[in-house]
Amino acid sequence: MHLRFWFKTALHRFTPGGFGYMRTLRRWRDPRFDLARDAHPVRRKHHGRGGWRRDRQGPLRYRDYQDYQEYVDHQRQKLDEILKIRGGFSNREVTAYRLKFYRRFRHLRGLLPAGARILCCGARQGTEVEVLRDLGYPHAYGIDLNPGPDNPFVRPGDFMHLDEADRSLDLIYSNCLDHAFDLEAMLDEHLRVLKPGGYVLYDVNCAEEAIGGAFEAVSWDSAEDLLLFLLRRFPRLLRAQREEAWIWFLLQRP
Repeated sequence: MHLRFWFKTALHRFTPGGFGYMRTLRRWRDPRFDLARDAHPVRRKHHGRGGWRRDRQGPLRYRDYQDYQEYVDHQRQKLDEILKIRGGFSNREVTAYRLKFYRRFRHLRGLLPAGARILCCGARQGTEVEVLRDLGYPHAYGIDLNPGPDNPFVRPGDFMHLDEADRSLDLIYSNCLDHAFDLEAMLDEHLRVLKPGGYVLYDVNCAEEAIGGAFEAVSWDSAEDLLLFLLRRFPRLLRAQREEAWIWFLLQRP
């Protein structure tokens, strides 16, 4: 069962120089890049706990972006910095991500058929998409403001403004709720494109140090506050599970 997943996980772990798309990312490492010297100007304003609004909107607090373009410019920098500084991710890191996504997605077979359309929002290099495909969901795909060069798993896209048609998706996965420009608007987009009875699976970093991180655009005081916020739109909670610094919620739309 899931032999394709385990075989490819071994390749990602033990292939010198990386395997598959992860290997191609290594060439983008730039040893001349110095973050303190060469960082994009938007990073001067938005860095960890710098650049946040003082006011709150209910349980949420947002970054003080001048406009939407500044938000986009800021969010695009994360992968650029990872590629220039490190050339992507190490074999050990990719393996850890794959195992994490396996633990999230192995429960889906009882909910979704193999032909399900699954969108991963904010998928960056696309490890979650690759895992979904390895587990038998060939129609899984990702979007990101910056999917990186020649990405076979993730296409350019904005999870604040989805291109998908109304009621066209079976499931949306995201571990990037804290990167939303407007969390309410993002959830409304998810409701719009999900089929009736469709699912969302949200991964949330609830470690204290994650609040006010370098690229987060919105924060909340606790995972419980966030869950109550999510239940306003997705009233059926099917699963909630904590794993170290992460907690994930599987919810169903009406």
